[in-house]
Amino acid sequence: HDVKACALGQASSSIMARHVVGSTAEELKQVRDQMYAMLKEAGPPPGGKWADLEALLPVRDFKARHASTLLTFDAVADAVQQIERKQKEAVHE
Repeated sequence: HDVKACALGQASSSIMARHVVGSTAEELKQVRDQMYAMLKEAGPPPGGKWADLEALLPVRDFKARHASTLLTFDAVADAVQQIERKQKEAVHE
């Protein structure tokens, strides 16, 4: 079957959008790490409210599609890190 990067990016972004509000910074970084482990290290899918990410498990076999699937997780984790860095800078001013 044909796997499309756009569909995978949309799927992962849709799941992220459903759960990002109300999630802690640590939880968001953890789910990113779990997704990396699931796709690149044959780790288990995330659990709890993120359990629907298991639907992306077949992407594991398509290494060329990992980047598009992980993009939303990288973007959110990067945003969290930027916020945390700015908060630390503000405290030290």
